[in-house]
Amino acid sequence: MLKKSFISHPEYGNIEITRNPRARRIILRARPNIICITMPTLATKKDLERALEIHGKKLLAQQNDIQLKTIDVAYRIDTTHFTFELQPHSGDKFFIKHNGRHYTLLCPAGINLQSAERQAWLRKVIKKSLRHRAKEILPGRLQKLSTQHGLHFSNVSLRDSHSRWGSCSSQGNISLSIYLVLLPDELINYVLLHELCHTVEMNHSDSFWALLDKVCQCDSRTLRQALKKYKCDIL
Repeated sequence: MLKKSFISHPEYGNIEITRNPRARRIILRARPNIICITMPTLATKKDLERALEIHGKKLLAQQNDIQLKTIDVAYRIDTTHFTFELQPHSGDKFFIKHNGRHYTLLCPAGINLQSAERQAWLRKVIKKSLRHRAKEILPGRLQKLSTQHGLHFSNVSLRDSHSRWGSCSSQGNISLSIYLVLLPDELINYVLLHELCHTVEMNHSDSFWALLDKVCQCDSRTLRQALKKYKCDIL
């Protein structure tokens, strides 16, 4: 089971720590205003400090290079399963329209969208829309693939995960990132099948990859490489 905690480090600022029993090493990622660290369950505070000592300065430099897109009427997300845009309207309130994969946030014409508070609120609106769309697509597709390949899971949950596309616990509970709906179909299926295969093989052994190749009907490592071109931290 994944366990998350947050600390404020005197040198490296805000840090999100995820303890994952399947993790074999410490993985560090830079995101705007926060460093995300995935650690094995038994890793110690000393292990964390050592990793920060080695990689911390590089992560801070990466943070400085990360610039979030300003969300305004020119902002648009356009993918196979999800589109989002802003449109000005003559009213004095915000409201959102939803039609299938299309989400449109109507904004009072001339309103200032540039403040930090407004940008943070807009990102929450987009995340809420992504979660709504993910609920429409991912659980049903996971169930279909589960039935098709005889790979049975216990429960599925959707998370605002920026570090992992998905995970599977030893109890067969699958967690999926809401950002999966931004991927092409073949990569959505790859992630879902990847987690379903973990209900049989709770590791990344040769047996796991052989099973994944079988259900993907291709060399799954090719899809794995394709997935690396995408990020789940657009917000």
